[in-house]
Amino acid sequence: MLKLPAALIDFAHVLEKDDVTLYAVGGCVRDALLFRAVHDVDLASKARPEELIERAKANGIEAKIVQKTLGTVLITIDGTDYEHTTFRTESYGAGGAHRPDAVRFSDSPETDAFRRDFSVNALYESVSDGTLADPTGGTEDLKRRVLRTTTRDPNVILRDDGLRILRLVRFAASLGFSVDPGTWDAAKANAALLKDVAWERKRQELDRILTGPRVFDALTMLRDVGALPYLLPELAACDGLEQRKDYHRYDVLTHLFRTCENTPEEPGARLIGLLHDVGKPEALRRDGNFYAHDVYGTEIARTALMRLRYPKEIIDRVAAAVRIHMFDLAEQASDATVRKRFAQFGRERTEDFIMIREADVRGSGYDTSYCAGRFRRIYRGMLETDTPFSESELNVSGEDIMRELGLPPGSDVGRIKHRLLLRCAVHPEENRRETLLKRMHDYR
Repeated sequence: MLKLPAALIDFAHVLEKDDVTLYAVGGCVRDALLFRAVHDVDLASKARPEELIERAKANGIEAKIVQKTLGTVLITIDGTDYEHTTFRTESYGAGGAHRPDAVRFSDSPETDAFRRDFSVNALYESVSDGTLADPTGGTEDLKRRVLRTTTRDPNVILRDDGLRILRLVRFAASLGFSVDPGTWDAAKANAALLKDVAWERKRQELDRILTGPRVFDALTMLRDVGALPYLLPELAACDGLEQRKDYHRYDVLTHLFRTCENTPEEPGARLIGLLHDVGKPEALRRDGNFYAHDVYGTEIARTALMRLRYPKEIIDRVAAAVRIHMFDLAEQASDATVRKRFAQFGRERTEDFIMIREADVRGSGYDTSYCAGRFRRIYRGMLETDTPFSESELNVSGEDIMRELGLPPGSDVGRIKHRLLLRCAVHPEENRRETLLKRMHDYR
């Protein structure tokens, strides 16, 4: 049973005077029954949007319509926002574009439940007394730990909205549930409907999948259900592509999934893990080997993320990590060389490099204890000694260089500044104005 604030329960009692039962619905009820943390509470009732707003405002509650067609009203009680939707039925046209053609309001949770995706998400708990309404058998599916569509024929639900195939994968992975065989078969049969779903919507679901638990299982399900070509078609050529068995236990695609699994649970890091070797098929096609896969993969990753409408900062971050992830693979570079390269990377890129190197090795399937210790030690030492990680952190400016050396503006000034940065990367104690003014004469 949900633990709901008294002010919300009081509002539910107000609505009951008009023969309206207010329900908490969907994931919040599901998670409460599973003893999982509940973050957002969604509400539903037979009250039409205008009626609900009128009752809310009459009781000093802020309310406004946020989606008129779907009957969605945002109400704010004691500083907490709740989305309320009127019970409804929906009908969809051809394709899986996630847009109902017609919406009709209804008066009961029984009719509302069958337009929802999965039975475990079609649970209704009365806000006033905790009574549970379960029109589609969701509580039994919770006990069995299985995902099943609300409709007897799962094709009905999955044909209506292609995005539900991604939601199926996300819920199965995050809840640790199995998928009802009929629902799984229908998802595979309708996977092509994902082509009709807007890239922004697919990106949002992909982010939820990548940052959720059991990401390896989720990615494997995306592959097996046939969804990957409509999310990241660049990964198709990685599937089954074998690698040297003395370095990799897995083919390229499985290695990408395993590497992703070993990165931190945030979208940028997970995307770096998922795409770091995406250039291997192209390198093999062009060159007959994998040597330049970091070069090819940089633009492949950038193209894929642009298509998914990721923000520029994430695209640039992932592309940079793909480009640099092969640096000093055999760890033969001197400490001085590593320090110089880290200074050129910058702090954020260096942290991504260390992260992907560790995840890459762990994702090989052999050495799961590797922790990129040497790189971490060098980087930590640079931070502790205030090593500059960009030319802007040097204690001289371009104007200082021109004035000291009598140079005009031009490439020579940039070249000298870059050499000063590399010098200070190895000798951070020299990042003092007086020392740099003397040192720059050596680079003239």
